[in-house]
Amino acid sequence: MARKLKSRLTTALALATGPVLFLAACGGGDDDSGAAANEGPVTIEFWGWVPGLEEAVAQWNEENPDVQVEFFRMTGDDGDKIPAAIDAGTAPDVVQMSVHSIPGHIVNNRLTELTDIAGDWEDRFTPSSWGSVVFDGALYAIPQDSGPTGLMYRTDIFAQHGVEVPTTWTEFVEAGRALKAADPALTIAQFSPNETGFWIQSVWQNGGSWNGIDGDAWTVNVADEHSLEVAEVWQTLLDEELVTTVEMWTPEYWAAINAGTIATVNYAAWFPVLLEESAGATAGNWAVAPSPTFDGEESAGDTGGSVNVIPAGTEHVEQAAAFVEWLNTSDEGLEHLINGGIFPSAVAGLEHEALMVEEPFFGGQVINEVFADAALQVPATWVDGPTFELTQNALKDEFAQVANGRKTFAQALADLESRTVADLTGMGLSVSE
Repeated sequence: MARKLKSRLTTALALATGPVLFLAACGGGDDDSGAAANEGPVTIEFWGWVPGLEEAVAQWNEENPDVQVEFFRMTGDDGDKIPAAIDAGTAPDVVQMSVHSIPGHIVNNRLTELTDIAGDWEDRFTPSSWGSVVFDGALYAIPQDSGPTGLMYRTDIFAQHGVEVPTTWTEFVEAGRALKAADPALTIAQFSPNETGFWIQSVWQNGGSWNGIDGDAWTVNVADEHSLEVAEVWQTLLDEELVTTVEMWTPEYWAAINAGTIATVNYAAWFPVLLEESAGATAGNWAVAPSPTFDGEESAGDTGGSVNVIPAGTEHVEQAAAFVEWLNTSDEGLEHLINGGIFPSAVAGLEHEALMVEEPFFGGQVINEVFADAALQVPATWVDGPTFELTQNALKDEFAQVANGRKTFAQALADLESRTVADLTGMGLSVSE
């Protein structure tokens, strides 16, 4: 289903914007990389942000004298410089970027198509991560990391009050009621209007998506039944004051976590390290369980992750792809990535010994067993649209009004849908009613 949606996405882009300048395996067979390799070592430039990439590049360079990699660590707004650099022909050969940004780059002809080089790598990656990088049957990026979800919960709080760890969202609401009845200061979770990942992961888990394609037009799905089912759960939690409203990442948020007034955090695989860093005094009181499910279905959410792309105009496509393959699928490359703190998209990474380690902060639990299982249960339904950033920012605005009691979740989603449709039509794109 994911590939079919991606195919229709590309078709709609072409019809809405005129001839789309997609590259047909750009540089895959017509460049002079082979000749250049015969003349001497090839040097490619790589921009990324994963901690420890310097060590990965050093190992590659030692083992591959004919293809040397120069690494630049991205910080701040470095990612914002990439589009202009590609357009000017000065971009690096390999770039790490958010998976959500891919559609906009494809439309603007900024990415090298990798189908001929890496199209047969599909089985090496989780279905949901691979589905996010294939458009119209063509491959434009290699998945690097993802954010499958798990329920981080306070074992001491649940044990003290005799409350079972919830396995469904219905049970989650009931557990919130039981905790509040036992201690009015307790909330089972928090509602953070400024952190859209919580919403994305739940809609994704429920088989939803913000966008899709209907024939020659975009569809906007931010207020469809998948989202409204999520909204119903959270409206109940909010109305009954079973969650506390606090902006994520603020001192107030971490104070509540440290004080033990928030009993669970259902979030992505990259969050535990941040939890440990910011709530070290709570060590030993946490465990990770599978995320609660909708109607007991075996599914998990995801916040999305990053990918590696080869910008259009790169002279040494095959060499760049070889490095990307090694980094994201080899045992050595995956070890560097995992030690750098990311959760890999490669299936081999889900069983890597560097990932499957006991975590003292979580009472010695191998928490990534939970996240690895989740990674294989994420529905391959999510479709990114060309207005992802606009929709994300609008969601924050709408949910701020939910937090203030000015709107319900359902009203906020209806207004968000209208705003998203307006953004798409404002770009000259067709939108299906």
